[in-house]
Amino acid sequence: MASSDEIAIDISPDIILYKSGKVVRDFVRPYVPPSLEDPTTGVSTKDVPISAEVSARIYLPKLDTDAQKFPILVYFHGGGFCLVSAFDSLYSTYLKSLASEAKTIIISVEFRLAPENPLPVGYEDCWTALQWVASHAVDNSLSCIDREPWLIHHGNLDKVYIGGDSTGGNMVHNILMKSGREKLNGDLKISGGILSYPYFLISSWAKKSDEELSDMVKMYKKYWLLSCPSAPGGFDNPMVNPVVEDAPSLAGIGCWRLLVIMAIDDLREAHLSYVEGLKKSGWKGELELADFEGYDHFFEIFNPTTQRAKNIIHRIASFIK
Repeated sequence: MASSDEIAIDISPDIILYKSGKVVRDFVRPYVPPSLEDPTTGVSTKDVPISAEVSARIYLPKLDTDAQKFPILVYFHGGGFCLVSAFDSLYSTYLKSLASEAKTIIISVEFRLAPENPLPVGYEDCWTALQWVASHAVDNSLSCIDREPWLIHHGNLDKVYIGGDSTGGNMVHNILMKSGREKLNGDLKISGGILSYPYFLISSWAKKSDEELSDMVKMYKKYWLLSCPSAPGGFDNPMVNPVVEDAPSLAGIGCWRLLVIMAIDDLREAHLSYVEGLKKSGWKGELELADFEGYDHFFEIFNPTTQRAKNIIHRIASFIK
C-alpha cells in the first residue's frame, strides 16, 4: 500500500483521514438555499458574510409588526468539529422550527472544520461570529455594509444567547469560558447558554483500553484526535474535559443562566460530571438540567418534525422566553 493510501484515523462511514493529509467525508448533506417566509413556519432565512473566513445563516421569525424585536440565539452546529455545514439540509428544518417556537433570531455559524483547520480554529471562528453580533450594539462599530438589517431592526441585543448540540455544545462551553475572561464588543452580556448533550470526555475514558470502552466512546475519542491532535494533555485537555484537575474553574463561565440537555447516549457520564463540577465550582448562575432519557443523541436534528423533537424544541424555547 502506498503511503498516501495509509489511513491515519478511520471514523467510517463518516470521515477518514489519510496519512497523506487527504480527507474523505461520506457524511455529506445537500445544500439548502435561503428563502423568505417558509410555508410551514413563516421563518425567513438569509446567508451573510461575517469575516474572510466566517459566515452564517440567519433565521428570522415571522413578524407580527414591522418594529418587532426578538431575542438572538448564536448557534454552533454539531458534527464532531469535522462535519456538517450551516447551509446544508441537516439543520434547516430544525432551526426553522426552533426560531418559530422560541420567537428568536438564530445566527447559525459556518465555522471552519477540522482536520483541515484543527481546533482552536473553530472556537476562534465562533468567537468572531459572536463579536460580530455584539458589534451591532455599538454605534458606528461596523460599516453600513457590514451591519445586518435583521439584527438592527429586529434583534434585541439585551437578550443574546448561545447554543449548540454535541460538539456545538462543547463550543458553547468554551466560548462561555472565554467570555468570562474577555469582554465582548459593547460590553455585551450573554443572557444564557444552551448545551445540548455537549461533547465532553472524562479522565476515566482516557485511562481505559479500547476493549473496555463502548463503540460510541471510542468514536468520541477519535473525533478529538482528528480535531485537535496537538492538544496539551490529549483527552484531558480542559477544552474537552472541563472538570479535569487543574482545569480553569467553571465559576468563570460568562453568563448567568445555563441549560444542559442530556439524552440517552454514552456522554451521560460526562454530562453528569460537568453538572456536578458546575455545582461545586461556586458559579453564581442558574443551572437548569433537562434529562430526555430515552432520546438518542442528535434525535431532534435527524427527526425535527416528530413529537419528541418538538418536546426538546419547546424546552429550549421555554428557556429563552
